[in-house]
Amino acid sequence: MRFKFRGKGFSFALSQGLFSAAAIDTGTGFLLKVLSQQWDKAKRHGLPLPKTVLDAGCGVGVIGICVAGALGAPEDSTLGQCHVRCQDRDELATVITEYNAQKNRIPPGLLSSHTEPLLGGPLHARWDLIVSNIPAKAGKPVLVDFICRSAALLNPEGSVLIVVVNPLADFFRAHIAQANLPLQYDKPGREHRVFMYGPLDSTPHTYGSVAYPGKGPLEPVQGGGYLLQDYPMYHRRRGDYVMEGIGYSLDTIQGVADFDTPSGAVQVAAKLISRLNRDTLRVSFLGSILIYEPGQGHFPRWFLEYLTQAKKPQDASGVYRWVFFSRNILALEASRYNMYPETVRTVLGLDLSVNRKTLAIALEPESRTYDLILGFPQFVPQTDRIIPLWEGLRELLSPGGMGIIALPASEAERFDRKKPSGFNRLGDCKRNGFRALGYQVSS
Repeated sequence: MRFKFRGKGFSFALSQGLFSAAAIDTGTGFLLKVLSQQWDKAKRHGLPLPKTVLDAGCGVGVIGICVAGALGAPEDSTLGQCHVRCQDRDELATVITEYNAQKNRIPPGLLSSHTEPLLGGPLHARWDLIVSNIPAKAGKPVLVDFICRSAALLNPEGSVLIVVVNPLADFFRAHIAQANLPLQYDKPGREHRVFMYGPLDSTPHTYGSVAYPGKGPLEPVQGGGYLLQDYPMYHRRRGDYVMEGIGYSLDTIQGVADFDTPSGAVQVAAKLISRLNRDTLRVSFLGSILIYEPGQGHFPRWFLEYLTQAKKPQDASGVYRWVFFSRNILALEASRYNMYPETVRTVLGLDLSVNRKTLAIALEPESRTYDLILGFPQFVPQTDRIIPLWEGLRELLSPGGMGIIALPASEAERFDRKKPSGFNRLGDCKRNGFRALGYQVSS
């Protein structure tokens, strides 16, 4: 997809697995048009262009790459070193942004790409410009926090430039005013509105205040297993759930699917496990367990309760080695939080085949293979990752190890048809358009 910014041409690869897969979003184009006008105005007044830029929620990197390309051009360059940091909660966005940066010949020193929460990043980082085509589905508490936190992360003369869909325009305007932020620009468009506001003043914004309902200092969001505890704006609800007669409690997080109920794939996987003979599942011998795309944590929480009930008294002291693997850093934070965070390793990545070496190293020094892999893969449309998924299972499962994969029924059918030799089918369960399949590696 071709795009022009400040007279320079760019070319972008898009992805069916990310926002605005068919074309560059009109909101992104609108924001970049306004940004170019603001830079023209700054140059007329002899003001410098930004040196440090954060693209929050970067998607495939259109905004950040256009900004980097313009700042790196001789006619628009500022004195000293410029840097654009692109970040998104999705590892796929990080990978495609890096690819697009190379495609457009953006030097690595000028732009970097990271998998982070919306306003995550290095502690104490400050920016001349924060830009975002802000995700409307992030959840209103997260959006309120974004307004104050982004302003607090600016350098003294910095600005935040965001584009929002028109139904959220009044919401943002009201909260910008409530936080007492200088509104520098308010531009209406056909479907979107652009806001530009300046730094937070020196007035403390404490937890529970009207202006800032968040908690703690207004620094970049830091992960590590306690996101819901440290940043309550991400907390959606705590609920009690029952699957296959086993109850569990769960705290759900903004920005991750299945916050009200476990997905159909999770439910059919639980049903398959409950049908399997516990000796077949080898409950007493399980040590290392990999959960691929754990989401909010519904399945690992349920499975922990299942294992606790299934183990014989003499096996109750056994310790499981849990590894959670996902594209979505918020999903990893949520699912780890809902377990015992100190007992869970998390790995960011795209799929089992691409990241199999990292997943193997996650178990060292005890082992490099898993006794059980439970997968809820999210296939990207117009790509075929079935054979690589099988390759990942073959390499990561221990001899006699078991893999359970839950998918929409049509994808499960294709997956099962491509089963390679060396795997024995142990179970098959269908429910409400989803299908779970269990396999064991030949010893």
